[in-house]
This record gives sequence, C-alpha cells and structure tokens, in this order.
Amino acid sequence: MENQILEINLISAQGLKAPPSNLRKMQTYALTWVNSAAKLRTRVDSLGGENPTWNDKFLFRVSDEFVSCDTSAVSVEIFAVGYIKDILIGTVRFLLSTFLTPRAPADESPTRTPAFSAVQIRRPSGRFLGVLNIAAAVYYSSDYPILDTVPAVSFRELMEKKARRLRRLSRSDSMRSQQSSGGESCDFSDADSTTSSSSSASTALKEWNCIRELAGKMKGAKSSGGGLLCGLMVARKIPSCPSNLNLDTWQDNPKGSR
Repeated sequence: MENQILEINLISAQGLKAPPSNLRKMQTYALTWVNSAAKLRTRVDSLGGENPTWNDKFLFRVSDEFVSCDTSAVSVEIFAVGYIKDILIGTVRFLLSTFLTPRAPADESPTRTPAFSAVQIRRPSGRFLGVLNIAAAVYYSSDYPILDTVPAVSFRELMEKKARRLRRLSRSDSMRSQQSSGGESCDFSDADSTTSSSSSASTALKEWNCIRELAGKMKGAKSSGGGLLCGLMVARKIPSCPSNLNLDTWQDNPKGSR
C-alpha cells in the first residue's frame, strides 16, 4: 500500500473568546492531528489576542485509503496559555472529502495545489464562535523521505533541523580552514625568520664596510700627521721608544746621538 503526504497549514483564527479566568492578553496555540498518537503543535501567538496568526505547516504520512475515504478527518484544538495549565477554547474537525478537490484517478498525480477554507470553531460549550483559516494539500511520499520513519512532522522543525545542520557544517568548515591557515602561518613564520636573518646579515655586512671605510680614513689621517674624523681630532701617534732603524743608528754613532 503506497503512502502519501498530507500537508495541513493552520494559518490563523478570528473571533476567539478569552476564558473568564484570563486576566492578561490572550496567547494561543493549536494542536492538530490525523491520528491522536501523533499530535503536532503550532508556535504560541502572543500578539494577535483573539485573532491569532500561526501560519504553521504540518506533514502527515497517510495511506491512499485515508485520502480517498469520505469519513477521513483532521482534528484541531485551540488553547489559551494559562498560569497553571492551558485552557481549551475551541475545537475543529473537518472532513478531507469536503475540503480537497475530488480524488484524481490512480494514474494521475495527487493534489499539489493547496486548497484554502474557513471552518467554524466549536467552543467547549458546544456553541460555534469564530473561524479557523486552514489550507491542505496532498503530495507524493517521495517528496519528503523523512516521513518514511516518522508518522508526522512540523515543517518548522524540519527547517530548524536543516539550519542546525548547516551551522554545524559551517563550524566544521571554519575549523578546518583555521587549521589549514595555522599550518600556512607556520610556513610564513619560517619565511619571515629567513628574511629577517638575511636582512640582519646584510646589515652586519654594511656595518663591516663602514668600519673598513673608517679604518681607511684613519690610516690616511695617520699618514698626513693628523686630521679630523667625524668631527673628532685624531692625534698623531708618537712612539714611546726608538724604532729599530733609530736604534741601529744610535749603536753606530753613540756620541753623535748624545
């Protein structure tokens, strides 16, 4: 037996009546199901009061027989958020046979265009008060493979799970990129150290050339008997003992040297 996907969209409600014990602005939500074992809930509307808007979609896995049966129905309960417990303020039960377009032949595709309708809301007292705006459509089960394992799911939950999965993938990609950039930074640091060492060597070479140049200037200053170097007077060096040449002359002619 082939399964299909029934999409129910609880759009909004108008003309709800707040319970007598409710002293604050009414906040409402709704439960919907095709099987009481799998009930799904809308978000809480805290702004609309007696005219809430939910616009939540729900997907149910149903059989072909359920879609084609004249007595198949969808149930909805509307609650007001209370201090101690939530209060039931209205119920809806509508038949799919009066809501959807007539069943298509077996060789044709199911209804993919949503059908919209406004259904009266029954209060717990049995009186009708207010309306519920809903939409419904039928899809192939292959369009939502996640429903192969669960009987019902909220479309909003599907989107939240997808967003969380994308965030996890983004974080993992970011961590991998940081790790790869960390390895590259090590290579860059090695390159920087090589560059700094080569620059230090060139600086030392320049300093050595300057020292050689200064030594040459000092040598020239000594040969001329004195001079200025970098604003400083370089005195002529006077030997404190006779040179070897003068000593030989003194030994040959000691009297003349006296």
